[in-house]
Amino acid sequence: MYGINSKVYDELLHYFEINPKVKKVILFGSRAKGNESINSDIDLCIDYLDEGRGTIVEEINGIIGVYSCDIVFLDSLNEEIKKQISRDGITIYEKI
Repeated sequence: MYGINSKVYDELLHYFEINPKVKKVILFGSRAKGNESINSDIDLCIDYLDEGRGTIVEEINGIIGVYSCDIVFLDSLNEEIKKQISRDGITIYEKI
């Protein structure tokens, strides 16, 4: 899925489901556009309901393993970047 090993992708989704502070996750960048290469990182924008973010970054990096990951948090982005991610990104998880 999106050039990500299916086991890793499923583990990420499970992690987001069991984490009550994760509201929404958007995949953006080359993987969302479908033009990723073998060396492309995984770009994630997370709507997260907490100020302490070091732990979630470490845990996601632990799940992702060999992939490089760039994580940004929705509430720390300026409006232009939010619009770009909303327009070009793919929502891979959203809490109902």
